[in-house]
Amino acid sequence: MPNNTPPNWHQIEHPVVISLKTARHHLWGNVAVYLGLFIIELLGAHWDHSQALRADAFNNLSGIFSTGLLMTGLFIASRTHDNDLFGAPIALKEQYQLGPRIQQSRFRFETIFTLLAGTIMAAIGLEIIIKGMMTFATHTPLKNPGTVAGLAASFSFIALTILWAVNHYWSRKFNNAALTAASRDTFTDALTSLTTILTILITVSFHLHWFDNVISIGLGLYILNTGAKIFRESSLNLVDYFDPYLENRYQHRIASLSVVRKVIFLKAHYDGNLIMLRVTISVPSQMTAIEITHLIQTINQIMWQEFGVMETDVMITTNNVEYN
Repeated sequence: MPNNTPPNWHQIEHPVVISLKTARHHLWGNVAVYLGLFIIELLGAHWDHSQALRADAFNNLSGIFSTGLLMTGLFIASRTHDNDLFGAPIALKEQYQLGPRIQQSRFRFETIFTLLAGTIMAAIGLEIIIKGMMTFATHTPLKNPGTVAGLAASFSFIALTILWAVNHYWSRKFNNAALTAASRDTFTDALTSLTTILTILITVSFHLHWFDNVISIGLGLYILNTGAKIFRESSLNLVDYFDPYLENRYQHRIASLSVVRKVIFLKAHYDGNLIMLRVTISVPSQMTAIEITHLIQTINQIMWQEFGVMETDVMITTNNVEYN
């Protein structure tokens, strides 16, 4: 029979840390692919005088920086059993008393560096928009690219599409914010390479030099929007925002229990990818301590089974008496 008992902190911590380390190892593949594509496209752009391919090459270079930030966040988040938090010392007594809380704080570094990656992504999109508009304003002449540029862009598109599929699969498997951000970034970069291919084909076939800038501005807007979404989601997680719709579902489910008179307080928040919940409920005064303990275990089990809430801190009141 499956084990439906909600996990304790050590059971929660172990798989999360393993997931973070595995995600970091996968991101090394991203760095290798981005570095290879940067070199190939930069050489192709220099050989074939393609400004679009050169821009695509530096977009892939930015992918190395953003991936590096994500890996740094994952490295900090996955550290355990040490005596410092991001270089700041932790007192021995505090380590003993607040161990789970400290590790939960480390998990939040994943969110912080995901936020930084989203910021870089938005900055890249803004730079592409500004460059495209400046080219329009200054009437900069463009040279026709050749076969080498088209082949380099095509290779980049194929490689990034495969990399996106891999990142997307593992991000869903581990439900990992860093891999999700990497997946979005890779998808955007694949679109950039596809746009470069189309731009080269149209420019060579129809001599529509202005088309390059129109597409690049549109693509820049898309990249800016994607980066802004990552930034927004990470920022909301850091300030303990939680979807009120989900909180209402939690509240209704707990209130549906026959012995629960009223849900007095309920608040959920994220620690990295973990959902934590605090709830205060009112129950009949005649309930015994054993029944209250059983109710707390039942609520933890329900929230874990039905909603994936890793930890539910339940406070119970009966005639102004509180139980944890």
